[in-house]
Amino acid sequence: MSRLVATLTFGRRPTLGAGIEPVALAHGYAEPMARFLGYDLTDDGSLNRIPGAYAPVLDDRPSVVTDLLLALAPELSSIADRIETLDTKSRVNYGVDFREKAFDSAVGWGSDGYGRHFEARSQLESHPIDGAVAVACYGDGGLCQAIEANLDRLDIDVIRG
Repeated sequence: MSRLVATLTFGRRPTLGAGIEPVALAHGYAEPMARFLGYDLTDDGSLNRIPGAYAPVLDDRPSVVTDLLLALAPELSSIADRIETLDTKSRVNYGVDFREKAFDSAVGWGSDGYGRHFEARSQLESHPIDGAVAVACYGDGGLCQAIEANLDRLDIDVIRG
């Protein structure tokens, strides 16, 4: 049985008060391999499950949070129009958008559309995020370490819980 080891909630900071106005969330599981299930939040607060699962590459420069932002909440980027353009080019040229790439776990080097995805990752990590992520990690395993390493490269408000 898999165990939940991380929860990431993406959203905007409210004008007044604390917390975030959520738009998407991801549950991170460990064992036998790291993977995330993603959800969009509807206007009535319901969760819509994204088909598939994202199995991140946990290397020396993990892009866990970056890939989840591209797949679940690209509109939070200060360069959302640029990210959308790259996503459209990937879909037109390779038949796959960033959400499909992530949740089909096709984000590795050499996969279809990898160049566009890599460019979008680089752009996202070099510009501010106009939102926040609430992060809860349960333990200090590899997945939580990868999340923290990736957060260090992002200009985003982080709420740790």
